[in-house]
Amino acid sequence: MQEKSKGIIGFAFNTEQIDYISIANKTLALASRVLNLPYTLITELNQPEYDNERYSEDYGKFIKWRNVGRFSAYNLSPYTETLVIDIDYVVQDRELLKVFDTNFDYRLLRKSHALTQEYPNSMGPNSLPFVWATVFAFKKTERAAQYFKLVERVHNNYGYYRDLFNLRERNYRNDYAFAIADIIFNGYAIGTDTIPGSMLTIDQPITSITRQGNTYIIRDENSAYIVPQTNLHIMSKKYLQSDNFAEFINNVAA
Repeated sequence: MQEKSKGIIGFAFNTEQIDYISIANKTLALASRVLNLPYTLITELNQPEYDNERYSEDYGKFIKWRNVGRFSAYNLSPYTETLVIDIDYVVQDRELLKVFDTNFDYRLLRKSHALTQEYPNSMGPNSLPFVWATVFAFKKTERAAQYFKLVERVHNNYGYYRDLFNLRERNYRNDYAFAIADIIFNGYAIGTDTIPGSMLTIDQPITSITRQGNTYIIRDENSAYIVPQTNLHIMSKKYLQSDNFAEFINNVAA
């Protein structure tokens, strides 16, 4: 029997514009320190990939988006209990550890809010709610293994499921694939097992984040936002590659 262990895994695939691996080496090391867990970074996968592109406000054009492989987390994780964390997710507290105190096979993040907009809560105008694959957790159980096999099936037949669920976007999205698999896995019902809380997403290009006591001041070109100290999902990859972000990480880790 495998000895029980807990850890973090992340996926990072470099593109022409973005050094995801460099970002991951900062954010996952911070998560490891804050949560007191080891981490494993996956940088190469021998799997077919959708040729996704998305518009980047950072770069003012469409750029390549490599987001394949998240369904492989179950097979690739060396841990019996795993947190999967996107490399653009900056862990600031130990709240994620509470999920390990519950009885579960897998847990998904179902709520998010942003600084500048209200996100739709469905995958399309006539579709069902989606989840955020930014952070999720699972244990090495048979039920979890079956769920991840279903996510892989959705990935491999994404065109079919995109039409079946009336998805808003043409690009492959882990958020949607994980949600579709969860809905099917729960007997075509909306699942309720969740990672507690609502994720704060910073969705616009930003110039800096500074810490003042238990609050953060987040600045973009036009405005400044004051938010309580919390975990941050930072979409601006240009900021994540900046010296300012490296300094922010060093200050948080100090």
